[in-house]
Amino acid sequence: MNKVTSSKGFKVLITTVCILLVLVLITAGNSTVGGIVTGYILNPLQRVASDFTGSAKETITPPKTVEELEKENSELQEENRRLNDMLVEYYDLKKENDEFYKFYNIKKNNEDFSVIPSTVISRDPNENFYGFILDKGSADGVDINDPVLTDNGLVGYVCELSVKSCKVTSIISPAAQVGAIDKKTGDQGVVTGSPEYSDSGTAVMKNISAQNTMKSGDILVTSGYGGMYPKNIKIGTISKLDYDSYTGMPIVVVKPFEDIRNITSAAIITNFSGKGDIEILEESGNNKENSKKTTESD
Repeated sequence: MNKVTSSKGFKVLITTVCILLVLVLITAGNSTVGGIVTGYILNPLQRVASDFTGSAKETITPPKTVEELEKENSELQEENRRLNDMLVEYYDLKKENDEFYKFYNIKKNNEDFSVIPSTVISRDPNENFYGFILDKGSADGVDINDPVLTDNGLVGYVCELSVKSCKVTSIISPAAQVGAIDKKTGDQGVVTGSPEYSDSGTAVMKNISAQNTMKSGDILVTSGYGGMYPKNIKIGTISKLDYDSYTGMPIVVVKPFEDIRNITSAAIITNFSGKGDIEILEESGNNKENSKKTTESD
């Protein structure tokens, strides 16, 4: 410490400070030391503090009243409801657009079809064969026995009708009788439902020849015979060949292309080429003659 105070640099510093103090006293005239301190040191500091305080006051927003907060909360809730409504409407439009796109493909591939897009609105819990209710009825041009499809294939037909809705019997119901053809082999039969298979969402094909050459994986389509269903509509694939447990006759188990148990929308076909045309096989001697009988559809 003695070395620092006795150093030349320290002495020069002390001398400079003393000279500055003398100058300040001379400049101040008769002012007291307290006045000097106040004028030259405290006042500038007070000005700085005042400027800072004023700036802080301008920055800080006064707290909102309870009424203002309640009004703001109500406005935010209303805006949130409006946005939720817009979101729901968007999802509805998107779903409708997706469904129309699927049904557009049905129409595009079958120009003779009159197609009514529809949505599944309910299912009967007591229905063992997965029938369902659609949101279209007689007011929309729907009629009894109109076939019902999805973009994956045939799913059933209209069995009951009201003004604004209709009930559909599925192809896995024993009430369904769909003429079908194996696209690969040409073997024919009738696709229908069976209590033995319906819980797994499958149907069976009966009335087939014992000499059939069908195999697992073959594709079945509608034959068009009978005039109830359009021709060449996909039904499903053969999952296995079997025998009827009651008659012992050969059958094939059919897995529909559409999962009947989980359908949410479908297309009702109200008109198509060949609707109501019934093909009858008449035997004359040893020859079989094909003839067509046209009936008016309801």
